[in-house]
Amino acid sequence: MRVHPDFSAIFTSNPEEYAGVHRAQDALRDRMVTINLGYFDRETEIAITEAKGGVGREEAERIVDIVRDFREQGKYARPPTVRACITIARVLKQSEARALASDQVFVQTCMDILASETQGVSDSVADAHSRKITLDLIGKRCPAGKERPEKAMA
Repeated sequence: MRVHPDFSAIFTSNPEEYAGVHRAQDALRDRMVTINLGYFDRETEIAITEAKGGVGREEAERIVDIVRDFREQGKYARPPTVRACITIARVLKQSEARALASDQVFVQTCMDILASETQGVSDSVADAHSRKITLDLIGKRCPAGKERPEKAMA
């Protein structure tokens, strides 16, 4: 079958190091041009986190800034992506937590998500390093403040 000369197709895939992803066959790879895409810009990550995570702009900015700063801290086999931002935001929304340094749900969620996003298998030294970085970034990016907003008395 002959294909029209203007025909083109776009295929997407996750990197091979992701769980459940298999290396493409050599014959297929020989017929494709591979373009590795980088990360979204900050504004796009914030918009995605707001929309998919269900949090407000201020919360999304804090989450995205923590994840972006974490990403820049070192070389990880799998640096955290906007997926980590969305996951943290969803947990915050579900648990009614706030992106504050004093909110233990938020702090624990960030430590758990960022540690799991960057390591395939738990390594106690790497895990401790990841948690320290996360705590430092939360302290830098998030105000203290009340853990939960006061509910109005009826």
